[in-house]
Amino acid sequence: MTYNASDRTMSMDRTRSGIVDFSESFPAVTVAPTREDNGKIKLRVFIDRSSIELFGNDGKFVMTNLVFPEDPYTTLRISATGGKAKLENLKIYSLKTK
Repeated sequence: MTYNASDRTMSMDRTRSGIVDFSESFPAVTVAPTREDNGKIKLRVFIDRSSIELFGNDGKFVMTNLVFPEDPYTTLRISATGGKAKLENLKIYSLKTK
C-alpha cells in the first residue's frame, strides 16, 4: 500500500502478491482518492488469507483486493511518496480462526 501525498491517492500493488499468473489482468495496481480530513487520513486495514481491505476516514474511501499468496504474509509495509507522512498510531489485532 502506498499513500501519494501530492496526488492524494492510496494504491495497492498486487503485481507480486503471490499467485498472479492465472489472468493477465490480475497483477495490477489499484488506486483510489483518499478524501483527507483536515489533511489527515485514518486507515483501518484488514488482511486475511486471500484479501486485503482498507477503510479510510471511517469509510469515506474503501479499497478491496484479492490476493493469493504462496506463503502467509509476515510483513506490512506502508510508505508515502510526494510528501511527508507521520504514523501517529498503529494497532495490530489477530483475527481468530474457527
